Amino acid sequence: MMFDAEIGRRVAEHAAQAPGSPAVVSAEGVLTYHGLSTRMERYREALVAAGLRPGDVVAMALPDGATGIAAMLAAFTAGVAFVWLDEDQPAARHRAILEDCHPTGLVTTPNGAEGAAGSPPAGVTVQGNRAAGSPPAVVTVQGDEAAVVSAAPSGPRAETVPQDTSCLVYTSGSTGRPKGIVQRSGNLLHFARWLASETGLRRGSHMLQLARLSYDAAYLEILSALDAGAAIVIPPPTVKPDGAELLPWLDGREVTHVFCVPTLIRRLLLARESAGEPPDLGMRAVSLYGEPLHSSTVNQVRAHFPRTAVYNMYGPAETTVATFHLVEPDCAGDVPIGRDIPGVETLLRRADNASDAWNASDVSDASDASDASDASDASDDEGEVWIRTRFLARGYLGRPAETAAVFSAMDESGLRTYRTGDLARRRPDGALVFLGRRDHQVKIRGARVELAEIEAVLRAEPGVAQAAVGVFSDEQGTVHPAAYLEPVSAAKVDVRGLHRHVASVLPAYMVPAAYVMLDKLPLTATGKIDRNRLPDPNTLTSGTGSRGAFETETERRLAAIWREVLEREELGADDDFFELKGHSLMAVRIAAAVIGEFGVEIPVRAVFEHPTVRELAAYIDDDPSRL
Repeated sequence: MMFDAEIGRRVAEHAAQAPGSPAVVSAEGVLTYHGLSTRMERYREALVAAGLRPGDVVAMALPDGATGIAAMLAAFTAGVAFVWLDEDQPAARHRAILEDCHPTGLVTTPNGAEGAAGSPPAGVTVQGNRAAGSPPAVVTVQGDEAAVVSAAPSGPRAETVPQDTSCLVYTSGSTGRPKGIVQRSGNLLHFARWLASETGLRRGSHMLQLARLSYDAAYLEILSALDAGAAIVIPPPTVKPDGAELLPWLDGREVTHVFCVPTLIRRLLLARESAGEPPDLGMRAVSLYGEPLHSSTVNQVRAHFPRTAVYNMYGPAETTVATFHLVEPDCAGDVPIGRDIPGVETLLRRADNASDAWNASDVSDASDASDASDASDASDDEGEVWIRTRFLARGYLGRPAETAAVFSAMDESGLRTYRTGDLARRRPDGALVFLGRRDHQVKIRGARVELAEIEAVLRAEPGVAQAAVGVFSDEQGTVHPAAYLEPVSAAKVDVRGLHRHVASVLPAYMVPAAYVMLDKLPLTATGKIDRNRLPDPNTLTSGTGSRGAFETETERRLAAIWREVLEREELGADDDFFELKGHSLMAVRIAAAVIGEFGVEIPVRAVFEHPTVRELAAYIDDDPSRL
């Protein structure tokens, strides 16, 4: 059986065969395979010396880049499951994750570990024979150095996760709290090797890494490149989502492979078009996932990268990848999500079967798809996508009922089945066409979002009687959440305060970009919220701006950034960011522009917490070193 620990052996092999070959390209510079192998081994030794072992979970609070990649590989190699904490997520989100998984250890930088041995980051507790709330094992890493600040107990302790767990991937949860997917070791490397083989990743290739390091897609990017001896190219977090910032950063870095959501590739292509960039003949494969793909996007990709193969890939985090479609040159309309990858079988649960019980007779498999020569669209299968494979996640951490509802038991052949909740149609040629969801789950820039989680945060606010969340698209086709609020009788909802609270609890991509006050939320005849009758925020008037004069030089310089990002000339020092229809991607652009304009790095959440030019300027002036 293959385990993700094999990636350590592969990195060492590449280091021996081509020690000077680039492995990680980041803002830190270029780290060769020799350097990565050396760093990975030192970090692994530190994890072992800290008493961490299979069955433990280690939280990683590290910046994107070579140090983070080496720490991730060290955990894979040591057999210790890890959970990644994105730097720009609010502290409340980190607490919710850490309280759910109870990590035994923490890997961070020396600065991040200050006081960790006696006072760990909020929410970090340990398992086993230590008292709840006592410090975890702490390992610090930076460059080629690793140190054990404190160790885990040496005696017996309860396992947090099964020993063959490679990592925990947290997604939005319908109960209002994030839920952890327990990923089995070997699954990620299996899919990574398939991706490398299919797209031609090899030594000399450069894979652009755009997914958040807490996402399973990031591990697919990283493992596929490093297992194949290619380089992984990692932009800074503030650059990744912004095509205008990403384009100049990529100059000279010779990217050959991209694996990202359509929203990000469209933004990069728009930046290339605006800059008058000539076609890039070096791009070899653009693999898109996580959002519906239309032929118009494919045509844009081919115009800028004429020699590239374009793929549409599909798979929930529970299976990472399930199907793929190599897009034909003359495609039109919506692009299929394609056929099964090796080791995976997609099944369709018949839509007319209302039972939620597991029953093998409820599905039709790919082998039943009629040959294109003697079938018509009228006989196509349609229903919920079920995925049958040995490469499934174990389930959800600490949620046996939710696990049993969507994961089957193992059958006699060693396979299990996962119910995705996605709806699809199988074409006569066997390819699947995505049709939507059977519930209110959505994808926002590739991240899975349960609207109920956002609604739970909104409903907890005083003055809110009822809340609903929908999605809308901006001018570039990017999807954002929108909040619809029904106030308590005669109550006035402090929308600005509510927005700040939501931004302090949820990741930026889950923070509503619009708030709509309604006397009553529309209901169906059965008393449920009628989401089809919720108004489109694009049809509503935003704030007019021009409130407050700019008084300081910082305010005036910052206002120029806001005008460019928000695309509006009229702007006042006290105009509110979200009232002007600002959203998380715009906040990313503002944060990135502040670095260039002021030489000060601010977190994206600062734009939400200080949502006017005046407040954000004061934040920059008062504490420019705050990260």
